[in-house]
Amino acid sequence: MSTSTFKQVFATTILLCLFFLFPSVTLKAQGYLHVDGKSIVDGNGENFIIRSIGTGNWMLQEGYMMQSADVAGTQHEFRKKLEETIGETRTEEFYEAWLANHFRKIDVDSMAAWGFNSLRVAMHYKWFTPPIEEEPVQGEITWKDKGFDMIDDLLSWCEENQMYLILDLHGAPGGQGANADISDYDDTKPSLWEDDLNKDKAVALWRNLAERYGDSPWIGGYDLINEINWTFPEGNNSQIRELYGRITDTIRAVDPNHIIFIEGNSWANDFSGLTPAWDDNMAYSFHKYWNYNDANALKWITDFRDEHNRPIWLGETGENSNTWFANLVALSEDNNVGWSWWPVKKSGINNVLKVETNADYTQLIEMWKGNASMTSDEAYNAVMTFADNHRFENCTIQRDVIDALIRQPHSTETLPFKEHSTGENIFAVDYDLGRNDYAYFDVDTANYHLNTNEFKAWNIGWEYRNDGVDIEKCSDTEATNGYNVGWVEKGEWLQYTIQSQALATYRLELRTASESNANIHIEVNGKRVSDVFEVSSTGGWKAFATTSIENIILPEGEIKLRLVFDGGTLNVNYFTLIETGSVSEVPFELLKASSEKIDNEIYLDFNKSVTSQENEINSNEFELKVDGTNIDISDLYLNEENNQQIILITNENLFYNHNITISYNGNSIKSDEQELENFSDVSVKNNFYRHYEVPGKIQAENFITNKGFEIENCTDAGGGENTAYASDGDYLEYLLFVPEAGTFNMEFRVATEKSAKIQVMNSEDGEMVNNESISFGSTNGWQSWQTKSISVDLPQGKTVLRLVSESGEHNLNWIAFGIPTGIGDDILNMKMKVYPNPTSDLLKIDFEGFSQKEIKLFNMRGAQVVSESVSSQSTSIDVKPFPSGTYLLNVSSDESNQTIKVMIVR
Repeated sequence: MSTSTFKQVFATTILLCLFFLFPSVTLKAQGYLHVDGKSIVDGNGENFIIRSIGTGNWMLQEGYMMQSADVAGTQHEFRKKLEETIGETRTEEFYEAWLANHFRKIDVDSMAAWGFNSLRVAMHYKWFTPPIEEEPVQGEITWKDKGFDMIDDLLSWCEENQMYLILDLHGAPGGQGANADISDYDDTKPSLWEDDLNKDKAVALWRNLAERYGDSPWIGGYDLINEINWTFPEGNNSQIRELYGRITDTIRAVDPNHIIFIEGNSWANDFSGLTPAWDDNMAYSFHKYWNYNDANALKWITDFRDEHNRPIWLGETGENSNTWFANLVALSEDNNVGWSWWPVKKSGINNVLKVETNADYTQLIEMWKGNASMTSDEAYNAVMTFADNHRFENCTIQRDVIDALIRQPHSTETLPFKEHSTGENIFAVDYDLGRNDYAYFDVDTANYHLNTNEFKAWNIGWEYRNDGVDIEKCSDTEATNGYNVGWVEKGEWLQYTIQSQALATYRLELRTASESNANIHIEVNGKRVSDVFEVSSTGGWKAFATTSIENIILPEGEIKLRLVFDGGTLNVNYFTLIETGSVSEVPFELLKASSEKIDNEIYLDFNKSVTSQENEINSNEFELKVDGTNIDISDLYLNEENNQQIILITNENLFYNHNITISYNGNSIKSDEQELENFSDVSVKNNFYRHYEVPGKIQAENFITNKGFEIENCTDAGGGENTAYASDGDYLEYLLFVPEAGTFNMEFRVATEKSAKIQVMNSEDGEMVNNESISFGSTNGWQSWQTKSISVDLPQGKTVLRLVSESGEHNLNWIAFGIPTGIGDDILNMKMKVYPNPTSDLLKIDFEGFSQKEIKLFNMRGAQVVSESVSSQSTSIDVKPFPSGTYLLNVSSDESNQTIKVMIVR
């Protein structure tokens, strides 16, 4: 009897003794993970979220991880190529080294230390039993020790770390899928589904595994067959159901303890024919790659869970960016869904362990493609080095990937990637650890090609880190850590945690290379500390030069510094902060003027704290102009959260297309004893959202806020796009400008296969703007469009309208607001003649009666250009000063109110 067999018999005997001594204690109480309704729980009955990592390329080599997909995509093809190149004996030596190096105790110890609580081992049946074609006697099944010995070791390492081991039959006898690389399928031989001997072997393998490990509480479960992708002659999944049933029966004959995980067809996600569950301790495993992680992304599978009252497990996911990882894990765990990340190591930046590809291994692959040559000895050395590179200590630990999987899903806190201090070179690629928009901001952050039909590289250079920041190898000869940031876009930024040695002024020396000029500014602890400065072209993307920026004021202690890219593009190698003097030596200056996004407010940011009290600041010392015209400042106040900022308020409406300037000539604003330097006609950065005038139409995709919706192509008249995939509570917000308050007819262009409800709310106070939700039934298709309408009351001026998906799902193409109605029927029946319309010089208006009327003319930016009162039966407006375009003419009296569109042409 072998040692392992003795251990198994001994453990089984002890377990049976305990069972008979304590018959009321079930096996599940011994600590096994098991199914409890829709949840997976531990032996104490506590909810357990599986946070697993897959062993990947260890037992089953896949072409993309071996970098041989173009010439040897499957393991059997790779092995055949290798045998032809270096011979069978040396090929055996390679595989011994490969299996010994790729996954060891140090790997498991590290996974546990990093926060993973489970391991999903991707097993290839060939390490446990030979292919049916190689059996000495056809129909009989023989066994190999190698596979079982590897699982024995792996289980002991997991047990030491109190991690669960989930057995995954990744490569089933004959291969389970036409996507051959995944399962080592050989299309010249019968697949799992085409030969009953392969099915018998799969059943027998699971029987052997269950007998061997059935009493181990650190086995987390059995993932029966990975990613089936097969089209069956009968057109359904009945063969899968039959085989799963046989495997379940043979496991339960010897092991009542462990969860059985069922994957569907179509790479795990087609469960048709695989319900209802046929075992009390069974869960369903789905896979997810390369699609959105919004609130709706898991709805299909959580609905499945609710319908069948069974746990679900995201049994495989990965191969994306840190942003995608963090969002996916957060979404999964918020829905009580465990996950298993794939794979543990390979060449590339998006793994917890990065393997270095040796140049001669690349040469070998190129030789197989016919593009290079090498001797047998050279090829042998190449693959042995590649195997050695997979040892843990020879890999690069990608701390950013680990952080994205374990910490970032539950925190927006940023952490230092490396220790930085003033006076030292701070390399641009060593920005803080954390989420996009917290540690950095980048435009392209993940691969969503299953939704967008377009692959986008989140890191174009594919070096160093797996965030959206684009990084490439650096050739600067002055100083480098080997990498620089590149391909920056306007609005992107990088944050660094730095130890500032003193409260003082500093010179920032920035090392960059570019073929054109670019603009940057600096922020510290959320406050602006520099004006926008220009970084001149260096004459080439590899021609690095240093730009100096003076008078950067830094506080003492730990700071969060951001490099903000305001325009142009450049490569950034490093920057240094050099102390130059005391703060008092720097003038007190305006750094930036900018607008709010909605409210009529102007922000003024200074390089020092404002110590003047609000009641000491004279607002008359400012001059605010819009399109060259002075407008009144109604109020100002100091920002309580930023003592380097003053906020000016005006009662005039400010819009996205206004040219706004600010001047200051006075002495009431001080920083201690220093007076603010006067300034004249400084441009205010216009950040206002695009608004839409009422009456008018707004396309659904022109929102200012989108919580939960996706955008898709629209087949309604006019084409364009529509919002889609609404979940309950999702909402869209739109910025409206209403020249005159009134009651409007609001139209919705919607499509749905179900019934749905939408609430229309004022986002500022959260109140409904109509008496009830708009309800509508099925329009008979997601692109079958109908128009629904309600009546809404809208206040004058800017307003943010929120459309909330109350229940059901719907697509929205556009919303529109009709001419307002008000008191009585006279509103739409006012006897008024407006002519000529269009006009180029005079717009004439004739009325019936002599009642007092207020006449206002608004341009389509919402600005009022005419306001007058008349009591006669006619009047005219001189429109020659106004540019061509569409205008809104509003005429109101005590009895009526009407708005019409007029055209001014030249």
